[in-house]
Amino acid sequence: MSKKVIIKICWLLIIFPLTLWSQEPIGGKDAEVKVLGFVTKDAIKLRWGVTTPTAWKHSNTYGYTIQRKTIAIGDSILKEPIIKNITQVPIKPKPMEEWEQFALSNDHAAIAAQAIYGEGFEVEMEDGGNALITILNQAKVLEQRFSFALFAADQNFEVAKFSGLAYVDTDIKQNERYLYRVYTAIPPEKMDVKFGGVYLGLDDYYPLPAPIDFTGIYKDHAVTLSWNYELLKEHYNSYILERSDDEGTTFNQMTDVPMVNMNDNKNDKSDRMFFIDSLPQNNKVYQYRIKGISPFGEIGPESKIVSGSGKKPLVHNPAILEAKLASNNTSARITWEFPDEALETLSHFELNHSNQVKEGYKVVMPNISKNTRSITYTNLDVINYFTITAVGNNGGKRTSFPQMVQPVDDTPPATPVQLTGTIDSLGVVQLQWQQNTEVDFLGYRVFRANLENEEFTQITFKTIPKSTITDTINLKTLNTKIHYKVQAFDKRYNPSGFSEVVALKKPDIIPPTPPVFESFNADHGVVKLEWITSSSMDAVKTSVYRKEKGTDTSWQLITDVDLPEGGFVDESAIPGVVYLYTLVTVDESDLESEPIAPLTISLPDNQPKPALDKFNALVNREAEQIVITWKYNQPKVLEYILYKGEEETKPTMYKVFDASTTKFIDQKLTINTAYTYLLQAVFTSGAKSPIKKIGVEY
Repeated sequence: MSKKVIIKICWLLIIFPLTLWSQEPIGGKDAEVKVLGFVTKDAIKLRWGVTTPTAWKHSNTYGYTIQRKTIAIGDSILKEPIIKNITQVPIKPKPMEEWEQFALSNDHAAIAAQAIYGEGFEVEMEDGGNALITILNQAKVLEQRFSFALFAADQNFEVAKFSGLAYVDTDIKQNERYLYRVYTAIPPEKMDVKFGGVYLGLDDYYPLPAPIDFTGIYKDHAVTLSWNYELLKEHYNSYILERSDDEGTTFNQMTDVPMVNMNDNKNDKSDRMFFIDSLPQNNKVYQYRIKGISPFGEIGPESKIVSGSGKKPLVHNPAILEAKLASNNTSARITWEFPDEALETLSHFELNHSNQVKEGYKVVMPNISKNTRSITYTNLDVINYFTITAVGNNGGKRTSFPQMVQPVDDTPPATPVQLTGTIDSLGVVQLQWQQNTEVDFLGYRVFRANLENEEFTQITFKTIPKSTITDTINLKTLNTKIHYKVQAFDKRYNPSGFSEVVALKKPDIIPPTPPVFESFNADHGVVKLEWITSSSMDAVKTSVYRKEKGTDTSWQLITDVDLPEGGFVDESAIPGVVYLYTLVTVDESDLESEPIAPLTISLPDNQPKPALDKFNALVNREAEQIVITWKYNQPKVLEYILYKGEEETKPTMYKVFDASTTKFIDQKLTINTAYTYLLQAVFTSGAKSPIKKIGVEY
């Protein structure tokens, strides 16, 4: 290879490694063939490559073979595919002597030839001379050759064919579909490389798309062009950029070689390509367009044309000298200055207005002549801030510092009316009132007080524009109401009078204090209760509850006693039943106190009971016993008590019988002894019948 070609290659190696060295590491991958296919109107183009440097090195020696299977004809899939071995001999890189002229006319051919056949390949090596370092350096050289060879083949389809990495199949039919397989001819004992394939037919033809999102930003003697590279990455790997300076009559290519993406960095990836072009002169229209080149050497359609001209930038700011209020109090005269030497870069002025000093500016007078230095603005607001913007020929803008104009105004807004509000159970207050309608109205301030006659405190940190506000208060305080009033302000901060005070009743969440039992009495069929009522101001009644002791029944409300009454007579109590009584205080909000400790009360049964119907004693001396019988037709008898006494002794309790017993035989007797028997019925209520007495001589 000639010295001229080697010098040219060295220059290209300085440019292109920026992309190659930013790729993923090549080592550690399985060796296999990767295949791409592209369909034209009458041919199928194939491109392939292997995935490891070693496989590439051996493939350059042994070459590649291509097998084609006809899978389908029309809509029918063949049961037995038609197999054709396209390559009778393996496809290898062309001999070095055939590259000579091609490399002189094509930079990518020079790169590929040097990578495949060059004796030396310049890369940065590790220092040192031991065996391990030598092996590492050799591996780096092989990786660099592999990378540059594939890169060059990607950029030019003819280079790919010369490198043994491409093939064009023209022996095809319109209604057939083919499965192509590309194999390396490397002997299996030397290296195992997996084949690759692609399935295509002429029906897969489609025209290449035009590059999209092509834009240009024109500046002083320069333009920055950019387009979306990522979206069409599968179609194009390089681009041709063209420029026209005669309004599109002719376009000339901007670079000697097509442009490739130099920023495809995995860690800092961009989806756009950029190109900065220097413009020979400003104020002249330059048009640009791009065309993509596919890995198969196909040139796609042109993009849309980007048109524009460079313009000298605007570098001076206008300055407002005076913003003076007119005597009519409704207009202002704004005067400014701008350097005469900068007029050539100026297009026009714009007057901006806002009622805030730092934001909200809007253009109120556009397209002011660049020769004008004073202008009158009417329809002033209460507060007015003005700026002047100089607009350059290139569209750039520079704005002055603001100046304020404030018409005279000492008329306050109307006093707020119809102030109302509510407070919920969480202490959230909702206030509303009628909205003011003044043109210069600014907002409201809201004031609050716990008591109407105490000093009000402002709860708004700044004026609020709306006639509603939400406030939060503490409900667990002694005051039962909260008071509010509102004041309106205009944009000159003239205050209105205060609204009428609204007093909102706070929801009651504090239960009343409980009552206290003072005394009770249970007699003559009634239970009388006395208590000390609750001390809470909002207490309205005392609820009396009762239940039977020792049962699972719930408490029953038997009465509500309105305050200030502190007593109740229960006439529904059943004598002999043991009751529990408790009290609960209820306030105006229906909140209840805790129930007090219950009283245990039993109403005695002191109503008179009838005497026993019959009570007899029969002496049986032969059986040495006295048979005692009785009869008593009364309900709720619990038991009978039998008393016994001898001669002049006082009778004592002798026996107790249940309510179903009506007979007893007494055998504990002494002959010639007089006995006295007494019998009394006991009721479940505790009441007792009169005692029935009988005397017996034994």
